[in-house]
Amino acid sequence: MALGSTPTGVLRLVFASTAREVIGGLVGGILLSLFLEGVLKKWAENSVQNPIVFAAATLLLVLTSALAAFIPARRASSVDPMVALRYE
Repeated sequence: MALGSTPTGVLRLVFASTAREVIGGLVGGILLSLFLEGVLKKWAENSVQNPIVFAAATLLLVLTSALAAFIPARRASSVDPMVALRYE
């Protein structure tokens, strides 16, 4: 914000960065679970490709990451730039 950004711009920057990482992790996790289904079937009694479990896990991860990004982004966007510059 000290370089001319707005609070909305800061929030957008943090959420875009977080979204890229979360999407990459979800895609990687889903692909690994699909490729390793045979190994995972030995440990679990039923199929590990239950769409309800996939959807619930994905939703939980997305909500958790959104909350984890929102709290520091809100704090960063509410700080007065001059106070932040004087602190360092």
